[in-house]
Parts: sequence; structure tokens; C-alpha cells
Amino acid sequence: MWERIRRELLVEYYWWRRQNIKKKRLDSPAGIMGILLIGAGIFLMILFAQGIAALLRSIIPVVNGTQIAGAYWSSVFLAIKISLGLIILLVGVVFYIIFKVFGRRL
Repeated sequence: MWERIRRELLVEYYWWRRQNIKKKRLDSPAGIMGILLIGAGIFLMILFAQGIAALLRSIIPVVNGTQIAGAYWSSVFLAIKISLGLIILLVGVVFYIIFKVFGRRL
């Protein structure tokens, strides 16, 4: 009988705890600022990578014929790779900071 009462209380406690968890809303000022900051950061990283690609495009020695397309597309793919690398780096740093600040409470 005590086991049954204990089990029912544990179930009630589980649902009560689940209902009372504070959910972070994205429409709060902090949520909107976070979305804007992440969007601006991604945009700046893409711009930075495109600048590096443009610099490399201008450094490419004089090429002729069919090599022009290869040189152009290699610099475009380099910009895409750098952008993705910087985005992955940013996400890793953000997650590291979040886990250090909030610990395992998430």
C-alpha cells in the first residue's frame, strides 16, 4: 500500500515539476537581441569569408583559357568553406560559454 502511495506521489511530483519549468521565450527582449546578434554574426562571418576569397582571387596569377573558371570557382568554394568553418566555430564557442555559465542546469 505504501508503495502505491509513493508511486502516485512520484507521478504527481513529476508532472508538477514539468509544469513549473521556466521556459525561455523567444519573444522576450533578450531572445530578440540574441536572434539579432546571431544573425548579424553569421552575416559578418560570410562577409569576412567573401573578403578573403576576393583577396585570394586578386592574388591568383594570370591564368588563361579554361583555367579561369577553375581559379574562380576554387576561390568561391574557399569562401564557402571558410564561412562554414567560422559558423561552426561560433556555435561551438557559444555552446561552450552556455554550458560554462549555466552548468548542467539546462
